[in-house]
Amino acid sequence: MYVLAIESAGPIGGAAVVGPKECYETLVPLGPGHGEILPEIVRDVLHRAKVGWRELSLLAVDIGPGSFTGLRVGLSLAKAIAQVHGLPVVPVRQTEAVGLPLAELWPGRVCVWIHDRREYLYMGWVDRERAGQEVVLPFVEALARLQERPGTLVAGTGALRFAQELKAHATGVVLAPSVMCFPRPSVVAQIAKIRYTREGPAELLALEPHYIHKEDGHGESVRDLWPRS
Repeated sequence: MYVLAIESAGPIGGAAVVGPKECYETLVPLGPGHGEILPEIVRDVLHRAKVGWRELSLLAVDIGPGSFTGLRVGLSLAKAIAQVHGLPVVPVRQTEAVGLPLAELWPGRVCVWIHDRREYLYMGWVDRERAGQEVVLPFVEALARLQERPGTLVAGTGALRFAQELKAHATGVVLAPSVMCFPRPSVVAQIAKIRYTREGPAELLALEPHYIHKEDGHGESVRDLWPRS
């Protein structure tokens, strides 16, 4: 099975083709107005992988939470590709793409902070069993919750944004390396492949960006989406 994945939820994104034994991935900065380069990145990664549209079995896309514009651009591209080439689509949350690989390596709890705007964060807890739903919190409240759980590994764009504050006021937690704070399209592809095997594809017309609002509470957890060693 060959999976094409699109990543546009944050400041670094791109595309990947993941096959039975091989992986081709392109990552680029995705600043304002750079979303239009995604179709070119998709074509390039397919060319490097020497995989045609007919050889693809699945399309994966990061649905957020994250950049409002980036999510809409990436999801619109995914829907267009799916419709033109008849591909099933599986959505993956940014919290899963960042947190689940780290949870395989870290012996304790993982917390993903995704920077929303100004002093707000999308915060979600992750362990080897599940990636919980996110809540939107101001930095001060998110910090207080993190301080209650020493030994937590914190990752994500929010962890990078508030790295100095975390080092000063949450000495019991550990910051993930910056390279592991951004979602990778290759990871999105791997998670989507597992989900597709267990749950099947998403309904294309109903697929929307995963926006979180302040009034949202805790939702259901997503379980067993990462292969264990």
